[in-house]
Amino acid sequence: MTKMRFPRANNLEWLRLVFAMQVVLVHTTAHIGTGTPAWLAAFPGVPAFFFVSGFLIYASYCNAPDRRYFENRFLRLFPALFLVAIGGLIVALLAKGLPDLAARPGLYFGWFFSQVTLGQAFNPAHFRDVGVGVINGSLWTITVEILFYVAVPVIVWMERNVTKHAVALLSGASFAIYVAGPAALTFRLAGKGLYEYLAITPIAWGWMFGFGMLAVKNWSRIAPNLKYFPIALVPMVAMALYGSGPLFNLSGERMGLLYFACYAGLILYAAFGIRAFPLRFDISYGTYVWHMPIINLLIVMGFPDPALAIPLVVAAAAVSWFCVEKPALALKRKSIKPVEDEVARPPQPEMEGVRG
Repeated sequence: MTKMRFPRANNLEWLRLVFAMQVVLVHTTAHIGTGTPAWLAAFPGVPAFFFVSGFLIYASYCNAPDRRYFENRFLRLFPALFLVAIGGLIVALLAKGLPDLAARPGLYFGWFFSQVTLGQAFNPAHFRDVGVGVINGSLWTITVEILFYVAVPVIVWMERNVTKHAVALLSGASFAIYVAGPAALTFRLAGKGLYEYLAITPIAWGWMFGFGMLAVKNWSRIAPNLKYFPIALVPMVAMALYGSGPLFNLSGERMGLLYFACYAGLILYAAFGIRAFPLRFDISYGTYVWHMPIINLLIVMGFPDPALAIPLVVAAAAVSWFCVEKPALALKRKSIKPVEDEVARPPQPEMEGVRG
């Protein structure tokens, strides 16, 4: 199997923290602030996470297509996910009281079980009066991520046994569903339209992961041209101001194809086209998964203040990193070997990079 390789020296960990903070700021200003600044919404964190995940996770599997891949994914996500599920449960109990747990143990168990398995989007109607109405609504993206992790081995198998263009073809199909699905896939099942179910799977968002996979597959062509990628900011500004439709749209996570392509180019430039600054800790995941429970906690406790939310989110993320994530990742076996090459040098065929 062809190895997927790129420079170890990069800013991907910093960027993931920036993406997480973008989501935190958008949700904080929307729920307990004065409204989200338009410029902040022009650089959405969730699509950026999907792109980077496609880049890293695809490379990770191609370099280690064995049980290490699934072990590493589990260690990256689930220990911290278990901790934040406990935090969400505490928020619910502060709002509802312990007698409510005694009266509805099945409901609470079902919610908790869904949070630590594959049902992160599940939010019982009983919790609609807690905080913003969803205890940890941002975790729908974790469901998408997990399903993408499961899909990667299938995609690689298709590349080897069906067509080498599998990533491009599947990405195109996903984009078609992403564009047409909200209007076309309206068949209702258990009270929801079909597309609402697809919207928490890579079927709808897979094309964003696909961009990341295609980027790492074509890294030898991309790297020598990274210096030109900041030019993408010019059409992004034009599309943000005047764009609409499936190619140019910008509305939260609903991005047009060309806008997303430009955005992905900026991400690659920031990751590999400028000097790399090592990050000694990685609180991006903790920041992302903890921010909505913190916002809900402040609302439940009667202190809906953005000035409190941000430091509390960072503190919770730090606890998650140092007490749970870092010890779990110490068990993780590397699936992408490091090299010393800097991004300023054109990549060689055998160059490879950071962990998945």
